[in-house]
Amino acid sequence: MFRRIMTAIVGILILIPFLVFSNDWPLILMTSVIGVLAVFEILRCTGLVKQIHLTVISLATVLFAQIATRILTVDRYLTVALIVYMVYAVISMTFSVFSKGKIQLSDLCQSAMIIVYVSFGLSCLTLLRDFSEEYGLVLFLLAFFVPWVCDAMAYFVGVFFGKHKMIPDVSPKKTVEGAVGGIVGVVLATVIFGLVMHFGFGKQPNYFLLIALALIGGLVSQWGDLIASLLKREYGIKDYGKVFPGHGGVMDRFDSLFSVSIFIFAACKLFEQVTLFVSW
Repeated sequence: MFRRIMTAIVGILILIPFLVFSNDWPLILMTSVIGVLAVFEILRCTGLVKQIHLTVISLATVLFAQIATRILTVDRYLTVALIVYMVYAVISMTFSVFSKGKIQLSDLCQSAMIIVYVSFGLSCLTLLRDFSEEYGLVLFLLAFFVPWVCDAMAYFVGVFFGKHKMIPDVSPKKTVEGAVGGIVGVVLATVIFGLVMHFGFGKQPNYFLLIALALIGGLVSQWGDLIASLLKREYGIKDYGKVFPGHGGVMDRFDSLFSVSIFIFAACKLFEQVTLFVSW
């Protein structure tokens, strides 16, 4: 537990400069590095990393998506991303057709799906940062805040109070008590965040919206974690990598972040006229 906590602290300290200067190119550098490492871990997990041509195309896709996010408008990016991801999927499947059985279609489909999911999840971080001049930073930080608080609370509640296994075939250590603790913890933490914004920065929060984002975001966060765990069980590995001692690889640490960033961005686009905070 001590190693896990220390790794989390060091990781947050390393991320701070990228978060502070997230309105410029350091954010693209951060998402590109995370994306490349995550995609490499996925390809290694499925055994496709040995296919150099496929690896190069996969890494190029995630890099292009991160750069395009910052230089294009939201609507143009979504159109370009759809085309790029469709082309990537078609090219990937073509490799299976001409591989003469060396590349299994099931491995290719799973890899392509997760790689698109990772790439778009990271792009949504930048889209959230650029979403609003006034609240873009808040939305961006919420995408980190919700999954990491949920994960931390679920871990500690599960360690000390967990008795009932949730889905042992997918994630043996996750418990019902831990899942509930994660949801309750992130909702309470988000309310406290709203109070800090209220009394510390003179912003009147829309508590209903904040709580809804935290509640659904917590559920989405745990769903994202389970999807990543399901892929690990499918290929019989414990962790995606060893980048973060006590946590595993990049996919082990950021799996929930990808799903939550997509959810928050989708919610912001759907309810674009709803105000998160009101200035006094």
